[in-house]
Amino acid sequence: MNYRLTLKEKIILFVTTAFIMLFITCSSPLYAFNYWDDANVFFTMGRGIINGLVPYRDLYEQKGPILYMAHAICALISSKSFLGVWFLEVFMGTVFAFFCYKTVKLYIDPPKYAIAAVPALLSAIYTVKMINYGDCAEELCFPILTVIMYITLRTAKTAAENGDKDRLPGEKDSLIIGILAGILFWIKYTFLGAVIGICLYMLLFTIKPKTWVRLLKRIGMFVTGIVLVTIPVLIYFAVNGALTDLWTAYFYNNIFLYSEYDWNEIYGTGIFDVPVIGVFVSIVFDMLGSILLFPSYGFIMLFIVIGPFLVKDKSRDNVLALSFLSLFCCLAGVFTKPHIVYYYGYITMYLAPFALIVLIKAAMYVGKVFKNRGRLAPVLVILTYSVLSVMFIITGKNMYMLKYSKQDYPQYKYAAIINEVPDAKILTYDVMDSGYYLASETLPNTPYFCYLNIEETWPVIRQEQGRMIANGEFDFIIAYHDDYEQYWDRYEIVDYTTFVFRDYTGDVLEEPIYLYRLKSA
Repeated sequence: MNYRLTLKEKIILFVTTAFIMLFITCSSPLYAFNYWDDANVFFTMGRGIINGLVPYRDLYEQKGPILYMAHAICALISSKSFLGVWFLEVFMGTVFAFFCYKTVKLYIDPPKYAIAAVPALLSAIYTVKMINYGDCAEELCFPILTVIMYITLRTAKTAAENGDKDRLPGEKDSLIIGILAGILFWIKYTFLGAVIGICLYMLLFTIKPKTWVRLLKRIGMFVTGIVLVTIPVLIYFAVNGALTDLWTAYFYNNIFLYSEYDWNEIYGTGIFDVPVIGVFVSIVFDMLGSILLFPSYGFIMLFIVIGPFLVKDKSRDNVLALSFLSLFCCLAGVFTKPHIVYYYGYITMYLAPFALIVLIKAAMYVGKVFKNRGRLAPVLVILTYSVLSVMFIITGKNMYMLKYSKQDYPQYKYAAIINEVPDAKILTYDVMDSGYYLASETLPNTPYFCYLNIEETWPVIRQEQGRMIANGEFDFIIAYHDDYEQYWDRYEIVDYTTFVFRDYTGDVLEEPIYLYRLKSA
């Protein structure tokens, strides 16, 4: 069986992915602005990098440096809009589409019309509410995991067909997996749970007594791949004298400052802190929470669970073991504690090729039922999946944002005022950076340029912001509250507005936003 994609298939997958991304992400040229906090924080970090600022030292945030480097490349394409980010999303979406279909072709010889199922699946996945407005770490990283899964599954299949008991990836594939794992590590290391699951699968299900030398070589190549990614990262921070900042922000604070919660007080039980058992309970509760909050996510996960059982192949046991072991470890990585933000589970979409197997099996079943009806089966399949694609897109929660122009957003309303001051310095105080730096075409003059959710456990943020506010080092401050004038003697409110939008749960919120200005001397 030929697992490769034909040129026609590649064109169809790329064009449909780009078309879908035109509507589902607010980074698209169709939208005036991407209102999401995370996307704007990443973009501010990227804009900072191309202007000589160093992550963690000059601009503080908690994700990994490769994510910011990717957004720096996007900023080189356009530093005044999300056009470059849209290109990035289209690229990663296309990678995902390619390897989804390649994975299916490992086990099925699909009829040509079955490719219509891919846009339907993409539309369903990328319109799950947990993606919010587009451009999150989970969205950009699950395609990478899909590639790793494909390489591992292809190896198992080839070995099974050849009667080879050693089903480890070859040295070249091990190097590629290591490079991809290194990229994931330096974007958000909790995503490595799925990779750990894949490694456990290799140890438990594919290693035989006489293959240890081969195993050690594969491990060596895997580690080499990670090192090849890590060395440039460390050199960059070493040259800029920021290795300590990297360690503090990306590792120490993420590991220790986000776990200082009394789960017994919050949830009424201390079971989440019980070793091993707490992990299982967290996974179950967080998955249930995610499914209840995002029903479409639940349906996709149901198809993902069904998919491996539909595989009719000599390597079927490997498929089942790999998919479920990697899924468990993936969830254990992102749900290590009971999270209130359930969209962390979105990373599990790397297993969507198994949902695609279900959809294509359905298309093939229709083909069998109507095999004597000429072109009826292809027409029914293409029409059904096209309708589903359109339905998912037009009912996506971001579509309402198409009605807004730039002037409707607080970011651009305030930018008109901010830009009256030459080289203005601004701060988003109790607000995450939702695009005020981008709209006003400014860069932060403090590492702590926005709200980051760890102010209570790491008071240095508030202390530094408070010192600079007291010294009048900002020309403007954007905040959610109007009572800071009693604390900030040097600032006064000069404008107020509200913005109505939907958060990641789909709830409609009206956000009050105040603009403070430094008083004239």
